[in-house]
Amino acid sequence: MGSQSEVMHCYEQIAPLTERMLLLARTKQWGALPALEAQYSGMVDRLKVIEPLETLDEAQAARKYQLLSRITANSTDIFGMVMPQLAKLVTLMKSLEQQQSLERTYGQGDASS
Repeated sequence: MGSQSEVMHCYEQIAPLTERMLLLARTKQWGALPALEAQYSGMVDRLKVIEPLETLDEAQAARKYQLLSRITANSTDIFGMVMPQLAKLVTLMKSLEQQQSLERTYGQGDASS
């Protein structure tokens, strides 16, 4: 029973965690997301180890399905908000890379000239 409780405990922790992540994404608090994502990943990794070892009863399976529906919906929304930000970051990085390449190629002017 302890392991089953741990499985359900993980799901019960992941759902509100994704809700906090979604709130951060909605309010564009991008810097706070990595810490929560690390917690999320840690719990998912834990589930990968413990869940295959246990069988949930009917009530637990129904609750797990509810939680997974919330988690999936939240994750989809988060992904939809984060991906455009990542695309902007990639574009900015490419622009900076081009600028640095031009500066290396043509220099910024030699102080001795």
